[in-house]
Amino acid sequence: MTHQPTTNTLERRLQRERNARKEAERLLTQKSAELYEALQDNAHTRRKLELAIWAGNESIWEWDAEKQTYELLSFPEQASMVERYEGTTGSMFRRVHVDDREVLRMNWHLLISDNISSLDIVIRMRLFQGSTDRLSDPYDSQWRWIHCRGKVVQRDETGQASRVIGTIKDITQQRNTEESFRMMAKAFASSREAMLVVAGNGRILEANRAFYDLLHLTPGSIQHHSIDEFLVLKMPDSDKDTSNQNQTTVLKRDGMGDVTVQALLSRFSPDRSGRSYTIITLRDMREQQQAQQALEHMAQHDALTNLPNRGRFHEQLQAALVSLPDDQVQVLMFLDIDGFKAVNDEFGHIAADAMLVNLARRLQSVLPEGAIAGRWGGDEFVLSYRRDDQVDIPDPLPATVLRAIREPATIAGVVLRLTASIGTAESSADLADANELIRRADSAMYEAKASGRNQVRTFSGSGGGQARRVSLVSALSSAIEQDELEFFVQPKFNRHRQIVGGEMLARWQSGSHGVVSPAVFIPLIEQHGLNAAFSEAVLHYGTRYTAAMTAIDPKLHLAINLSAWQLLDGQLLRRLTDQCLSAHVAPASLELEITESVFMQPQNNPAELMQQLRELGFRLAIDDFGTGYSSLGYLRTLPLSTVKIDRCFVVDADQNERARRILSAIIQMSHDLGMSVVAEGVETESQWQLLAELDVELFQGFLLGKPMPFRDFLHLLQPLDKRNQRPA
Repeated sequence: MTHQPTTNTLERRLQRERNARKEAERLLTQKSAELYEALQDNAHTRRKLELAIWAGNESIWEWDAEKQTYELLSFPEQASMVERYEGTTGSMFRRVHVDDREVLRMNWHLLISDNISSLDIVIRMRLFQGSTDRLSDPYDSQWRWIHCRGKVVQRDETGQASRVIGTIKDITQQRNTEESFRMMAKAFASSREAMLVVAGNGRILEANRAFYDLLHLTPGSIQHHSIDEFLVLKMPDSDKDTSNQNQTTVLKRDGMGDVTVQALLSRFSPDRSGRSYTIITLRDMREQQQAQQALEHMAQHDALTNLPNRGRFHEQLQAALVSLPDDQVQVLMFLDIDGFKAVNDEFGHIAADAMLVNLARRLQSVLPEGAIAGRWGGDEFVLSYRRDDQVDIPDPLPATVLRAIREPATIAGVVLRLTASIGTAESSADLADANELIRRADSAMYEAKASGRNQVRTFSGSGGGQARRVSLVSALSSAIEQDELEFFVQPKFNRHRQIVGGEMLARWQSGSHGVVSPAVFIPLIEQHGLNAAFSEAVLHYGTRYTAAMTAIDPKLHLAINLSAWQLLDGQLLRRLTDQCLSAHVAPASLELEITESVFMQPQNNPAELMQQLRELGFRLAIDDFGTGYSSLGYLRTLPLSTVKIDRCFVVDADQNERARRILSAIIQMSHDLGMSVVAEGVETESQWQLLAELDVELFQGFLLGKPMPFRDFLHLLQPLDKRNQRPA
């Protein structure tokens, strides 16, 4: 009886255990399934987060206060893996640019100590390399602009942050783009040239201040107006046409007169929307036209007196001879101011120039209508006029001119009384050549000087003046043969007033004729076949002087002048190289100066020779720029390295705005063509200051240094010699 209940009890207990085990297994399976699903959801969520961060080009970082370490997770372009970087707090700060480090430290301290709730800062950092924070060369990495954000997710019992999580994003490209936009916007707004942005429908979206100034309108007053209201333009035909277009057109200005402008049209599309816009840049042609006209005027006129220069006067005289009526003769007067060199030496160039201007005005005041006057050079003037062909009636004008010159003039507080030697010549039925007429008047002028000066002589063919010229030529030939010519050097200076070289200049003091100006003996050399011997002397002394200079400082250079004869001489290249080899001089230390007059004759085409000289290393400079006829064309086509601006462009540029603008245009044009600029005739501090402001590189003139014997020039170079001899 007692056994049965025991069996039943055990069976029931066993069943209960079976049921409990099944329930436990069921619950375990259910929990496992729930846990698995939760893990799956978590992985999915994590993956979505990674993709979101990858799409935003961001990286996640986490900082642990206890370990004082950070962990950075970044997601590369493939978005199929995670890159992990680890490091210490100190190493992270060392990555930050020194100028941004203190700002980051301050913000970090405020975040950790619970003074701010989050971190949001832009700093510069070096890029990460490899899987750690170590850089193989910390100075070789590129600085990047980083946007760093962070938030405290856990604090300890004291309120100090123990765990911080955040993101960083490289915004370098964005900042560079923004900076580019700012620079372009600033350039657009501050450009001195008028600029517009026009929509595809022709409406003006933006215009800069220069455009409003050109129209004398208030800024902002023309936005959304049609471009057709102001300009007649042929707009680009297609949105795809992005080529630049140059058009010359007229800018319409109500009540103020239209202005000719050059319009540069540039089509662009800022994005992929398909919309396109046109930037229009306008250049006011008035200033360029005025500058061109002024350049042409200055190329044909003497800047000091504003009289026609030698070339222009020659043209006018020849034209007058061609159109001369049969019952008239063309008279030419050649004037040389007596003793003018003494005025120059005693009172300086400024006073001498003022006297020349005064004389030019006097000459013009006594000339009859239709007469022409010119400055031949230095203290020489030429006058020409017509009179009836009545040989029995004396011509009163030469005596009138002589009296006008004798009138006293007060210059620089000093009363000056000058005289002149005047030679005259007349055209005839068999004489209608300007060169011959000038030669005859010049010969008569020499006769007037030989006869005691302060008088007029008329060319008669008797040979008095010619005899003096023959004597002068004979003495000159002997001086060249006997090596009696001197070669002075005028220093060249840079912007710091340091000597960087010089120009060699010929001087002649004759035993029988006294000091003879280069303006006199250089033409005689060219006219009387003395070129070869003189050229050899120039090259010989030029290379020897250069050798002595470069021994003191190899960076020094010397300029020598080449004549038209030398450029046309087929032996120049050989002569130059032979002299350089003999003197052990590098071609780069020699600068060869060529005057614009070389190119005035059609048969002169030295471009090929000049190219060969440049290829050998010689520097080539165009001298007396602006006084010839082909300035602009030869600047563009010849292999020149330097432009020497003639003194006539400098003399009043510091006092005359028009002259200053012309000078500025010449300098800018030379620089645009890749040439350096030398300014001659710098005589005052204000001239120096202006030229320096206009970016002239080199300077010559009495303010800085007069032409001097070579031994004196070497003495000036002694400080350079001592500096170069200092031990390293």
